[in-house]
Amino acid sequence: MENEATILFADISGSTKLYETLGDEAALVLVSDCLQLLYQIGKKYQGQLVKTIGDEIMLRFPNPSLAAQAAFEMQDQATQFFYKRKVVSGLKVGLNHGVVIEQNDGDVFGDAVNVAARMVQLAKRNQILAPAATVQQLDPSLALQKRLVDRTTVRGKSEPIEVYEIVVHPSDATIVGVSATSIPPTPVVARLRVQFQDQVYYLDEQHHTLSLGRAPDNDLVIRFDQVSRQHGRIEWRRGKFVLVDQSANGTYIHSAGQAPIYVRREEYTLTHEGTIHPGSPQVEGIHYQCLVGPPVQA
Repeated sequence: MENEATILFADISGSTKLYETLGDEAALVLVSDCLQLLYQIGKKYQGQLVKTIGDEIMLRFPNPSLAAQAAFEMQDQATQFFYKRKVVSGLKVGLNHGVVIEQNDGDVFGDAVNVAARMVQLAKRNQILAPAATVQQLDPSLALQKRLVDRTTVRGKSEPIEVYEIVVHPSDATIVGVSATSIPPTPVVARLRVQFQDQVYYLDEQHHTLSLGRAPDNDLVIRFDQVSRQHGRIEWRRGKFVLVDQSANGTYIHSAGQAPIYVRREEYTLTHEGTIHPGSPQVEGIHYQCLVGPPVQA
């Protein structure tokens, strides 16, 4: 039987390493508990379980908006889940809306499923990906931001499809003590200098991304309890530098001459210079400076 549905795949990132570091029994319990958490969140947004496949869960939703809301809560709850257990892991999510063919046992297949599966394969830890056609069906009132990240081929499709990352719109960021209209326009800059203690990095057109967090696999390692293992990243985007928060506790930004900004699972464009405090205003700041002109040596 054919029906329209939004298919969501959520995959626990780095599960193979979990089995290696925790042992089979402990890792199996952790993965099972996490998948049960994701299932309960899916039900909250009218999601129906299709199946679990190892460290992955597959759900179907009535529409993309409900699936996207479930995905954001899954990411948020999974971050806290792994943080409390002191585990380096996260969630990759892919979703797609289309016609599915349902079997008697409740399993579904078809192009819509293939595309959703491709989205989760492309996703990185703490990313939510969806094709353009699905993104266009999201309810505008959700105030989400969509960013083109890739074009890819999918089995059964003759043409490549555009892939978008879905994040909370930066206009929803909480601004402390200042109106949004008082924030100056963002200048186009050549480089961004980032320093935390003795760690110094530069972002530019050749070096696009800097990950930050408590886990040792980040570019910028910040060893404070309030900082999530995969707290977020800074991205170069056509001459602008955007902080993408993916954390449980959020990030505080003190830009020179401006009131402090708080973002959580949102984006914020960095301007001029200032400090970034992941997890808490009391956490030692990461100094950033937007630079124009010849490269500056650390």
